Amino acid sequence: MEVPKPLRGLPGLLGRPVWREARSIRELRQLRQSAWWQGYGMPEGLDRPVLLIAGFLAGPRTIDALDHVLTVAGWRVRQADVGRNAGPAYHGIEHCERDLADLYKESGMKVRVIGHSRGGQFARVLAVRHPEMVEQIITLGSPLRVKYPNYAVVRLPAEALDRLWRTGVFGAVDPHEEERVDEHRYVPVPEGIDFVSIYSRTDGIVDWRTSIDPQAESIEVNASHAGLPNSMAGVGAVAAALARR
Repeated sequence: MEVPKPLRGLPGLLGRPVWREARSIRELRQLRQSAWWQGYGMPEGLDRPVLLIAGFLAGPRTIDALDHVLTVAGWRVRQADVGRNAGPAYHGIEHCERDLADLYKESGMKVRVIGHSRGGQFARVLAVRHPEMVEQIITLGSPLRVKYPNYAVVRLPAEALDRLWRTGVFGAVDPHEEERVDEHRYVPVPEGIDFVSIYSRTDGIVDWRTSIDPQAESIEVNASHAGLPNSMAGVGAVAAALARR
């Protein structure tokens, strides 16, 4: 598979169609008015476990709609306790690991992990570290081949926060643990774990090219970045991914 190169230079910094993110409000409204909202079209969950992870500077509200649709369809859903997912990556991963372990023990089954944006990076790290507990990972608009998207709206605040974390402004930070997460971002997903990357060429935040991973089954949809977990197109792609197992 030929992997497209991410945009660099000025096109990478400024070249995302950010104005298209305004449609995310309409996407969510249409989802709530659709049959998806009643769980129709989503594979029957049968109380199988799913862990949802929100994106960078996002929070639970950004994945509540997907949580609702999955729950109505009978999945056992838990949102990872990452807050707005703005702190050091290893802190977020630690919370995700606890939630993953709890869900695995409660259900007695391997867990499907669905992550939006930065949450998808965390999902991959969980698969690398805990293959015995992970059945499948599904990423939504996640930059899988870079730590930060090149787009200035994301890259500049992310790098600024990263520098502040390492100085200890927000409390003690273990740089070795953060570097360990950085290493695990790019480790191949263990054999036997299904890996699906859902992306949109009209994503106004993340360059879709960075969501193409040679290991992953890629599913293209037409949605905003915020709309990937909050639109009929995004939810439909999640349903197709879940149906693979």
